[in-house]
Amino acid sequence: MKKIILLALTALMTVGCGHELRGNSSISKEKFTYVIDSCEYIKGVNEYAHKGNCKFCAERRQKELEELVIKLKEK
Repeated sequence: MKKIILLALTALMTVGCGHELRGNSSISKEKFTYVIDSCEYIKGVNEYAHKGNCKFCAERRQKELEELVIKLKEK
């Protein structure tokens, strides 16, 4: 009897996880790029992610590095 219950629980867990994975894979995987405050973001399913390679961020990162070099030379 214990083996049947264990087998039934294992089957339910397997079916439950398999269904969730199939549900996520059926969602459209298209990604869209949005520009917000001069930064580029990728919109996926109910989420935004910063690309990190947008022109504004690259310029800002370069200016920060130049300021750091100037400060380090002063010391």
